[in-house]
Amino acid sequence: MKKVLLWFITDDARHLEGALDKLNQVCGGIDLVASVAGADIDGVRTDDIDVILVVGAKSIGMSDVVKAARQLHLPEEKLLGDWIACLPGFTLDKYRRLQRSQLSILSMNCFGGCVSHMLGLPFRSPTVNMFFSDEDFVKFLHAPKFYLESEPRFERLDFSWAGAPNGYPVLALEDIRLNMMHYKTADAAVDKWLKRKARINWYNSIAIMFTEDEKILREFDALPFGKKVCFVPFESDADSAWHINPDVDAAATSFADRINRFSFGHFIYFDLFDMLLYDRKTPLEI
Repeated sequence: MKKVLLWFITDDARHLEGALDKLNQVCGGIDLVASVAGADIDGVRTDDIDVILVVGAKSIGMSDVVKAARQLHLPEEKLLGDWIACLPGFTLDKYRRLQRSQLSILSMNCFGGCVSHMLGLPFRSPTVNMFFSDEDFVKFLHAPKFYLESEPRFERLDFSWAGAPNGYPVLALEDIRLNMMHYKTADAAVDKWLKRKARINWYNSIAIMFTEDEKILREFDALPFGKKVCFVPFESDADSAWHINPDVDAAATSFADRINRFSFGHFIYFDLFDMLLYDRKTPLEI
């Protein structure tokens, strides 16, 4: 039985009942010790608490929950967003393992950043808030340390994305392009890239991409990464191929959109915890 403290960080309690039910199920019972709201948690003894269940976590994101917890001197290893407990495949053991794993997610687009934000994991990769073409990402992974040691340089502004009406900076890294779509200036993009590249944990990393090109898949599959995931819309015998049925999730407008919706938690095709921890394909009933 686990002792649980409820921390209402917002008044969004839509996931609370589901989270309590799931915790009760995976922990063999729970004991609700207390319920507090906002900064009222400051000074509450948490020594004998097993789980601080954060109510309303999805409304602000687990990354901001972690920041608030640090300011209040709360033990980060005991935090659990109510939304996270409701994810398919969740167990408290797997989530705690993931928190302690110091995983670096090297992703082709925002998938790694979105998943890290959702689960409250630190950004241990510079490939956040940007995207590569699938060809450039595979090229990057062929020699990541070579490219990471290269100085990014501003090339141009790209005006093709409606989300950045004033354009976003495109950086050149040797012969590949970094599309920094969520940055307003090249200086800000370069600054984040340089800071985050120093945080990569090469002892526990996973490479994640998607493609609709089988040739790209085969090249990615041959890369010497211990954990690698390539989402594809077709069946394949490649070990790194993770098939996403293009007929599933009617709300998606393209294959890329299906992958983005997966990273946001809107439509989850595989057990995220098994994927990130073990590179294990655990399909979910859809």
